[in-house]
Amino acid sequence: MSILSFASLRSAARRQGFTLVELLVVIAIIGTLVGLLLPAVQSAREAARRMSCQNNLKQSGLMIQNFASANREALPTSSRPSDTAAVKRVSWVVRSLPFFEEKNLSDLYDQSSSSNWSSSVNNSGGTTPNMVLATTRIPALECASDPTTGTAYDADPASTTQPFAYPTNGVVAVVNPGRTGFSTNGLFVATTDYSPIVFVDPRTPGATVQKYVPSTGTALPKARGTTDKNVAATAGDGAMPKDYVGTTKHRLSQITDGLSNTLLLVESAGRPFHYVRGKRTASGSDTNARVNGGGHFRPASDMTFGGQLATGLDVASADTDPAINVSNGVLVTAPNDFGGANYGTEGTSAPYGFHVGSLNSVFADGSVRAISDGVSIRVFAAIVTRAGAEQDKLD
Repeated sequence: MSILSFASLRSAARRQGFTLVELLVVIAIIGTLVGLLLPAVQSAREAARRMSCQNNLKQSGLMIQNFASANREALPTSSRPSDTAAVKRVSWVVRSLPFFEEKNLSDLYDQSSSSNWSSSVNNSGGTTPNMVLATTRIPALECASDPTTGTAYDADPASTTQPFAYPTNGVVAVVNPGRTGFSTNGLFVATTDYSPIVFVDPRTPGATVQKYVPSTGTALPKARGTTDKNVAATAGDGAMPKDYVGTTKHRLSQITDGLSNTLLLVESAGRPFHYVRGKRTASGSDTNARVNGGGHFRPASDMTFGGQLATGLDVASADTDPAINVSNGVLVTAPNDFGGANYGTEGTSAPYGFHVGSLNSVFADGSVRAISDGVSIRVFAAIVTRAGAEQDKLD
């Protein structure tokens, strides 16, 4: 074999591999393709999570309608009378448990007049108190887009004894082996991402907005839970107003604005932690970096609507401020703290979801809709009220 032929063979053998430049080009192409595909994959995942959330709301809406059908049109509204009242605090979720296919949990729940949702003793002859039952998660009440899904728990701010006090590190209480109480202190009530709006906040801006107006005293949400517990229905009430005396029945027939025009449940995700535009509020203490609400057994997880400041730190001050999706509520710092000057024992939650550009909701007719972030305070207030006779509707 000639020297020329041998050299040619060696050259051909070398060309069977890739040069460094060629490898770098291939890696760059792969990186570009991944960069193009990743947003599409993330978008597909969010679309699936959004659809799952909407399905949860659809099922919840049907559940509430089934409850009404079985109870002469009465809705499963929350009760929040005073702690000394004969009838105790019960949330709409507790009343709806059998219709969520949670009959076993409902049967265990102590519904005697001497027990609240957070009672430490079962007064109906059972061994598991309500505060332990409250740790039970209900997947149908959790939005998959919520970063805290499956892990968040709330507490009872009305007490400072175990396990109720809000821990500064967000630790969750541990149920003892006998399920008769807790062996460690911490958060203990599982959360819901969906709640009813009970009324339009008296402070809501807009001359034409139908809102709850207290009969006496300062125009603050807490007035409905204090001076006006026995007040008749007002034009600013939502589809499921809270029962402040423990005996009031609210019915589908009272929704005179039309079932398809009135909200039943909306998202308020991420609770009890405080979120503003997708970011959790950082603080040295979970006692302060939260909203009052979120626990599915808590009546205080029902919310009022008053629009939002662009900062997400309070209700709106002008009718041009955002209506929804800035934050999931008002921080529990004075005067918005539990028992404070503004809210009293009312919850401080607000309509909020983690879906880009919209908020999922279910209306009283069972229809599920995604409401745009750009909805005005006036229009959103109109779909909150059940008998406001407004002409404003969603586009």
